Amino acid sequence: MGFTFLNTAFLFTAFAALLPLIIHMISRRRVDAIDFSSIRFLKQLERKKIRRVRIRQILLLIIRSLILLFVALAIARPTLRGALDGGVSSHARTSVAIVIDDSSSMSRRTNGGVLFTEAVARVRAIAELLSSGDETFLLTASSPTEVVIGDGTFSPDVLDAELSALEPTEAGTDYRRAVTAALGYLAESHNLNRELYIIGDMQRTGWESEVGSLVETSAEPGSPAEMAGKRVRGYLIPVTGPTGNCAVTAVCVERRYGGTRGMYGIVAETRNFGARPCDIPVRLFVDGVQVGQTGAAIDAHATASAAFSTAVDVNEWHSGWIEIPTDVLDADNRRYFVIRPEERIEVLVVRGNGTAQSGGSVGAPGSSGRVGAPGGSGRIGERDDSYYIERALDPTRRGERFHPVVLTAGALAHQEQGRFPVVVLADIDRLDDAGERWIERHLTGGGGVLAVLGDGTDIRYWNTELLPLLAGGAIIGPVERRGGMRLAPVSAGHPLLTGLVFGDRLIDDVAVRKALRVKIDGADEIMEMPGVGPAMVATTPPVGGAAALLYTGIDPAWSDIPRSGLLVPLLHRIAGRLAEPAARELDCVVGGDLAVPYAPSHSGAPVVLLPDGSEEPAVRISGPRGGAVLRRVNQTGIYEFTQSGELHALGAVNLPEQESDLEAVDEASLAELLDPLEITVIEVGAALEEEILVARHGRELWRAFVYIALMLLALEMYIARPRFAERGTDAG
Repeated sequence: MGFTFLNTAFLFTAFAALLPLIIHMISRRRVDAIDFSSIRFLKQLERKKIRRVRIRQILLLIIRSLILLFVALAIARPTLRGALDGGVSSHARTSVAIVIDDSSSMSRRTNGGVLFTEAVARVRAIAELLSSGDETFLLTASSPTEVVIGDGTFSPDVLDAELSALEPTEAGTDYRRAVTAALGYLAESHNLNRELYIIGDMQRTGWESEVGSLVETSAEPGSPAEMAGKRVRGYLIPVTGPTGNCAVTAVCVERRYGGTRGMYGIVAETRNFGARPCDIPVRLFVDGVQVGQTGAAIDAHATASAAFSTAVDVNEWHSGWIEIPTDVLDADNRRYFVIRPEERIEVLVVRGNGTAQSGGSVGAPGSSGRVGAPGGSGRIGERDDSYYIERALDPTRRGERFHPVVLTAGALAHQEQGRFPVVVLADIDRLDDAGERWIERHLTGGGGVLAVLGDGTDIRYWNTELLPLLAGGAIIGPVERRGGMRLAPVSAGHPLLTGLVFGDRLIDDVAVRKALRVKIDGADEIMEMPGVGPAMVATTPPVGGAAALLYTGIDPAWSDIPRSGLLVPLLHRIAGRLAEPAARELDCVVGGDLAVPYAPSHSGAPVVLLPDGSEEPAVRISGPRGGAVLRRVNQTGIYEFTQSGELHALGAVNLPEQESDLEAVDEASLAELLDPLEITVIEVGAALEEEILVARHGRELWRAFVYIALMLLALEMYIARPRFAERGTDAG
């Protein structure tokens, strides 16, 4: 422990304590003493009085000197400081790493303006406390973390210039990654004092990217981050703003079947993150024009859906957005989407029975696609699962949306790889080794597989060969009920069931008499058989692509699905979803990569027109589907991918959903998350300079010195008053 003064320049004022003594010495008068015989008997009494008066005067002199001394020392800011790292004084050069939150949530409006402006002001206040020889690192807490100053600048002007250039982004928040990076810089610093400052709204979702403390999740034992964490002073400087916020958190676009061609259903999910219910208008814009409006009544901390229908030209790309009124955070009040042109999708339907009458090759695109005698007029069997699947995919036999091609399992390995985006395994018993390898390559290339189980399913083979390839899990065994089991929606809000669910029931009351019980982990359950379990799941295979499994046959002996109004829209949606797993990449969040599939031409490089009107080059995507990708997009909106001046694709970029939840994390959770850092929270309104200097140099004692001076002043007034003097005289 040690004692020092922060304002040493004011220590000279301590000499003011000598003023009472100097004044006393100057005011003393020398007189000649003349003795009178008549009063010699009074001398003894007078000497006693004078002795008491002198003691009182000396006491007042001491008290007045101490008053001036303590006031002077208080001005010099006395500080009790500790030793650091084995007794080395904390008066050393300081390395400061500042993490400032520039994520989308920091753009919210407050009574004083924008929240980010307040955060920048706090950083500037920290900069004013730095001295010559101190170094500063500046990082952002948006995702991905940006290192604004990574060379440890000694110049306050450089820091000020970088701060002036910063603005709140539309990215999400990742405090953990930013803090880990900042600790890495501090670990490499040669300065003895190392300080970490985290300035932001302390958004709870920004800390919850992983589970566990900072060291457990992001710093292995002995790493720079862990070593720095044991020697760094941490400061949390929260800037607060309103948390009542409504947002558009999701948009689902699904093609409607039947009626007007090009009709799409658009369902928007709106969420109220506030503590009060709200009733807001929701508007739909397509190609920049408002085409619909409805209302959404949302309870506190709840969600609500708004459904729209709109018709578009199926041969063109279209873009749009869902919009709600402005509130404290405008960035999440609009969510963008893209509608791609409808293309005819070739679907390969693989049968499990019958014998091919040809060499197993499917005719060229545009032919009937049936395996049979030369010319393609033959059909292998009728009224099995493949028959109903083929009729459902192409009811008009014109191949407008889907062009199904039917063949046997033995002919699968002879088909062109990459030609069919979707393969349907229609109640097959097994595949040969070549067929299994073909399916694996198909999935690895991003293709989709729909597996329909039924009479022909060889359970042992599927459990050992096909299910591990498609989804994992196992077929437990058959289930049969003569009375039937009614299909029910499990994921009523799933895109595959949008518009097909009325309350908690499907639009058609579908009975299932026979099914297989299957156990698969990590899949979306779309429909179930109450009392039995899932009837259909969607999953992502281990090797890639997409898959869906229907646990009951599309066969009148197994279920009423072939005769229901559910078959056509459900199969169309499944096939459309499986055809293009990359279609989901038409939508990404800020900070991610925006990838779009399209048929690339060999001339010219892909170029992206950004929402702000600027252009950036894109990177080609290799593979049979082709396309382009734009890395690390940093703003929301619609992106246009062009090549040689021709529009090839559109992409939508939106705000991360978790950024709309403005609730701050509590201090207890922060202490656990930032372990082993010793954290000091500087609350709103606290004196930043005092809090930091106290921790950097020790505990300031000037208030105590002022209080002592005031008490001495009160004592001086009490002793100096006449009654005290008279009382002292009378006592004599």
